Amino acid sequence: MNREQKTLSSLLAIEVSPGGEHSVSRQITAEFISTWKAAHADGNVIVKDLAANPVPHLDAEAIFAGYTPEDSRSTGMVAKHAYRHELIKEITGVDEIVISTPMWNWSVPSVLKAYIDQIIIPGTLDGSGADGLKGKKVTFVVAQGGSYAEGAPRHGWDYEIGYLKLVATALGATDVEVILAELTLAGQVPGMEALVPKKEASIAAALEAARKRAA
Repeated sequence: MNREQKTLSSLLAIEVSPGGEHSVSRQITAEFISTWKAAHADGNVIVKDLAANPVPHLDAEAIFAGYTPEDSRSTGMVAKHAYRHELIKEITGVDEIVISTPMWNWSVPSVLKAYIDQIIIPGTLDGSGADGLKGKKVTFVVAQGGSYAEGAPRHGWDYEIGYLKLVATALGATDVEVILAELTLAGQVPGMEALVPKKEASIAAALEAARKRAA
């Protein structure tokens, strides 16, 4: 066992897709977690399923609690501020993070955006020096129904991967990797039948990348 295996002992796995067993992103994450467990026999895996248990979107009480003196906060402010700090404690308290998500309408699903909004609090975890993800290994598993690669008809329409990488690096992470499976709707959406072999190759490559990243 190498030094990295000895020191990396906790993993937070965040699932986003509501697709269950039909979800490509979840299939890849399952491979990642299985490999990670094999490499970290004494490790701890925390699975956070945002599809089954979505976090609330920010509202006025949650936003302004941080700008309100503690003794002046409403009951709602106190509860919502504490909830955000629990989420931050969870993600900053692990060694590794894997976030598995589909692309919806060229960006992240709203439930993942809600989670990201909840954990970013100025002065606590932010893009201005409160770098709580510093030293952590962050992996994004992204499943896209089409292809947005250079040369594809919709090249340049991907507003997900760049955003996710920005969030991780802004919060301090330097070891960030994206594992991409594309064309996942081939064979389901009419007109994409010819792309099934490319879909299968992309998924196979993503599974191998997940195993390599988690080992």
